[in-house]
Amino acid sequence: MKRPLLFIAMLAAWGCNHEIQQPIQPRQDVAGSQGPAQIFLDGTEIRNDTAVSQPVVTRDPALLLHVTVPIRSVINRNLHVEYRAIFFNRDHQEVDRSPWKDKELAANLPDRIEITSTVPADNFEVHFRYPPSTEYHPD
Repeated sequence: MKRPLLFIAMLAAWGCNHEIQQPIQPRQDVAGSQGPAQIFLDGTEIRNDTAVSQPVVTRDPALLLHVTVPIRSVINRNLHVEYRAIFFNRDHQEVDRSPWKDKELAANLPDRIEITSTVPADNFEVHFRYPPSTEYHPD
């Protein structure tokens, strides 16, 4: 008799802990090697419709970061997405933020976005979303 009550109490406690939403991580592309930890998506629809591989990062002599993120539509239609990058210094203080940029991903074809910091940076995040000006309706 105590086990059902304990189970109900655990479910109730679990339900109360949903106030803080965790960032939505992308699905890793099967061709990639590791899951990208610096890529964030704004919803589960874009996560279900895309696959992302590990970003490629280089630094030039001026200490600017050059980031390439392989991404593709994994559904049988083209996708219109937006992306932006936020760059940080070694203390994880924001030093640069790009505006949102448009990208069309062809159905089931590999593609990529490339973005470069405008000031020296040590780390980055890239955010993807569906454009807010259009309503997305999955087929």
